[in-house]
Amino acid sequence: MQGGVKTIKPYVDEFIRFAKESPRLIFLVTRIGCGIAGFQDRDIAPLFKAAINVENIILPKGFVDYIVPNETENYHQ
Repeated sequence: MQGGVKTIKPYVDEFIRFAKESPRLIFLVTRIGCGIAGFQDRDIAPLFKAAINVENIILPKGFVDYIVPNETENYHQ
C-alpha cells in the first residue's frame, strides 16, 4: 500500500532471486496487493512472470491465468 506496481516490483524480483537460490524451500505465493491495497490480479501477476517456471514457487491461479492465459493446466495452480 506504499505505492504502485513499480514500487512492488523490486521486492518481487528479490523474492524470485531468493527462491531460485533456495531450491529446498517451497514458496506459496498469495495474491499480494489484491486485497485492501486495491490492485487486481492483472496488475500484480505480470511481476511474477519470471517465476512461472520456478519449481519451488507456487503462484495463485489468478496470477497464472494472466501470465499464461489458456495454458494454466500446464503450470502450478
